Amino acid sequence: MSRPLNPFRAAAVALASLSLVIAGCGAGAPALTFNPVAVGPTAAPSVAPTAETIQAPTIALSEWKIVTASTIKAGTVKFTITNAGTIPHELLVFKSDLAASAYPTDPAGDIIEEGGGVSLTSDGENIDPAGTQIRSIKLAPGTYLFVCNIPGHFHSGMFSVVTVTE
Repeated sequence: MSRPLNPFRAAAVALASLSLVIAGCGAGAPALTFNPVAVGPTAAPSVAPTAETIQAPTIALSEWKIVTASTIKAGTVKFTITNAGTIPHELLVFKSDLAASAYPTDPAGDIIEEGGGVSLTSDGENIDPAGTQIRSIKLAPGTYLFVCNIPGHFHSGMFSVVTVTE
């Protein structure tokens, strides 16, 4: 009984065959090589990315969470902010020594942006679902709160604490 052909393996075999045909057509051209191990969704990169290979930190916004690195180096940082949610979101960045639960809020539970003990470092336009925003933010060492302050979002837990180091 034969096994069904894996579609990734089938594509790899087709690509390898095409490579052989192309290599045979070029007079004096170097032969192309094919590595079947690197084909398929489970293949892992041979070299792990390092801090030097990351061009810009990413921030993903979605319903009731902000996903970003918990530690960032100080300086002017260029962020790529993406709304992976189904409704509009925003990204505000506050610098403060207060815990998120101690931020000044209005009766609805939204952060008072000019409230005592917090400093609004960056504010941008709302980002529609599937939208992206690029923003450069100057960050000094300290503790920051990355938050969506659209009514009800902070109260629903849509924030992330980020430590900025030297």
